[in-house]
Amino acid sequence: PMVLAGDCLFTMGCGRVFTGDFALMQASLQKLRSLPGETVVYSAHEYTASNAKFALQVEPGNVDLQERVEQVTRLRAQGLPTVPTLLAHEWATNPMLRWDAPSVQAVVGKSDPVDVFTAVR
Repeated sequence: PMVLAGDCLFTMGCGRVFTGDFALMQASLQKLRSLPGETVVYSAHEYTASNAKFALQVEPGNVDLQERVEQVTRLRAQGLPTVPTLLAHEWATNPMLRWDAPSVQAVVGKSDPVDVFTAVR
């Protein structure tokens, strides 16, 4: 399966909340997050390198994230894209989808999914 995520979900990030509110954005991301892990995610922009830097600030101890950042760095150095990605990679490394991860909750000092997402975003 695949999803055309547009400006909602990016590799290791998500779009800005210009319309609606954070609860609506988190609900939209929850719908995307509930798709199978093998779902190929096509986002509208190649923001992966900057998103990776931010993700490391949120979860510096996330080994999956560290490995993914190394992979992204290699790909971008070769001029290769990091989009599309797999949803399973995003589950493990995208702080915007990890509102229920204890490490992310600890960083923001919150546990409610919308509150965690809002604090991270």
